[in-house]
Amino acid sequence: MPRVNVDIPHRLSRDEARSRIMGATSRLESEYNATCRWDGETRLIVTRKGLKAALDVEETHVRVALDLGFLLGPLGGSIRAGIVRQLTGLLS
Repeated sequence: MPRVNVDIPHRLSRDEARSRIMGATSRLESEYNATCRWDGETRLIVTRKGLKAALDVEETHVRVALDLGFLLGPLGGSIRAGIVRQLTGLLS
């Protein structure tokens, strides 16, 4: 599985960053047919067919580790750009 890693900086408190991400999970579930679950207080696991991601909410950034299946692998650059764009907007 190809792996995509990205760090998105933010200036929010960890709780506020987590709250904003939590507010976006319903969109991920409805628009992308993903399953979202929190693993502890600061790690969000997002899964769907061909994709598994872990978002770790840190004090100064959100770290995303994304594993892509065979069919989504060639789209890694576009998926990474979309994640950067969406999370940057969410955490601004």
